[in-house]
Amino acid sequence: MILDAAINIFLFRSRDKRATTTPQINMAKHSLPLLSCVSAASTLVALTAFAQNQTVEQVAQTIDAQHNQNATLMRDEMTVSSKASATGKNVRFENVLRVKQGLPKAKLQEFDSETRREIIPRVCAVQGNEIGFKRGLSYTFSYASTYGERLSEFTVDAKTCGIKQ
Repeated sequence: MILDAAINIFLFRSRDKRATTTPQINMAKHSLPLLSCVSAASTLVALTAFAQNQTVEQVAQTIDAQHNQNATLMRDEMTVSSKASATGKNVRFENVLRVKQGLPKAKLQEFDSETRREIIPRVCAVQGNEIGFKRGLSYTFSYASTYGERLSEFTVDAKTCGIKQ
């Protein structure tokens, strides 16, 4: 689970706008909807599109569109927004999270490390991604706070997954 040891960094606003901390949040639930969308979309899109001889760029555009159609399903008390944009062979997923402002560097490093540890193996394990990765497809995951502070950003591609192109 992402950040079991650092859950206390997340701050949620109650209806009366007073800040309250939520000590037991399953962080994995916040990454898994995105992973499910990426996994399902990329597997179906990649396998179908590559069978139809579509380019990687076309596949990336379709993954982008499918993610954005389902983005509202990923919103919850922590996830403010999630959107995808395709540029060439890369699909960038931008996620805005409701967290405390001005997190210490150590907490940001922990968030980055745990987020990578949760997402990368799952994305690499999706069978449809292997086909896309071999042809140059990549995903960039970006996380920012509602204050505009960068929390984490990393790219998953063939090299990250140990796939030879």
